[in-house]
Amino acid sequence: MSYPFPSELRQLVEQGLATSNYRNEDEMLLEAVRLLHQRDAHARQFEENLRARLERLDRGEAIELEDDQALRAFFDDVQTRGRQRYEASKNAP
Repeated sequence: MSYPFPSELRQLVEQGLATSNYRNEDEMLLEAVRLLHQRDAHARQFEENLRARLERLDRGEAIELEDDQALRAFFDDVQTRGRQRYEASKNAP
């Protein structure tokens, strides 16, 4: 099926069809809509996570870092714990 795309969009569709694995406009549009839905879901999740974190800050549930040294120590600790978790997950059955 051919769609009446504006000329700028028509060019993008034609380039996409020529350089990708899409067999036709329908496949390309289906993938585009799927990706838009996925992007919107990620945006909603991000907003929910952000809202929850802001609420925690409002309740005073935060770590206050006084200076650059404290910030560096905090990130070093996060990095160390991340490595430990990664190593533990690699060795888990």
